[in-house]
Amino acid sequence: MAAECSCWDDRERHEVEGFSEMEGAIVLSFKDAVSCEPIRGAEVVLSLPDRDRKVMTGDKGYIVMPERVVDAMGEGTIGIRLVKEGYIPLETNIPVQAGTIRSKRYLVSKDLPPESYRFVLQWDENPTDLDLHLIKDDTLHISYRHMRSIRDLARLDRDDMDGLGPETLTLDHVNADSTYRLFVHNYSGEASMTGGRVSVYADNKLDRVIPLPETKGRTVDILMIEGGKIR
Repeated sequence: MAAECSCWDDRERHEVEGFSEMEGAIVLSFKDAVSCEPIRGAEVVLSLPDRDRKVMTGDKGYIVMPERVVDAMGEGTIGIRLVKEGYIPLETNIPVQAGTIRSKRYLVSKDLPPESYRFVLQWDENPTDLDLHLIKDDTLHISYRHMRSIRDLARLDRDDMDGLGPETLTLDHVNADSTYRLFVHNYSGEASMTGGRVSVYADNKLDRVIPLPETKGRTVDILMIEGGKIR
């Protein structure tokens, strides 16, 4: 059954933002994409303009950067690589705009069998409820409001209904003769999906990150899988 509790509760949101404001630091948080448990003891390499810096996540899955480092950048990106045994490495770039970082919460997937796919949807606090849907050949539909789980085929691991995500869906096996459609539905519909993204894990690696378009439409197609390959 999909987990329905919030991954980023109000207390933690306040704690992360409050820490940043009071201590002159920027806090980045890393959690498991399915269980939402903090990623403890992971090695994180930050590629900053002056040099690379290596840090370890603490008991709450946080790392802390001095705010002055980001202030000095103004505009640009900070490269980030997280490595922990049992997890697929996370490699991404953090945009820096006007000396600030918007994306401070990251989800990391555990290792997957080679034939499995995992899709992780994250977004901003609004809209409150985005849903991830997977349809196979127009006959099988996996989502929170449809069939949540088919043994040894696909399952909805998490469903978040109060902003930020994640919504995590795992496809255990792809039939090369079938067509799969992955899309996002803005269930609550009170705001644009701008700022959301879907991380796609395939071949036991982070294959791609697909940003949601700037639209107030209720449904957005993310990808198709045809002939066993992502299109």
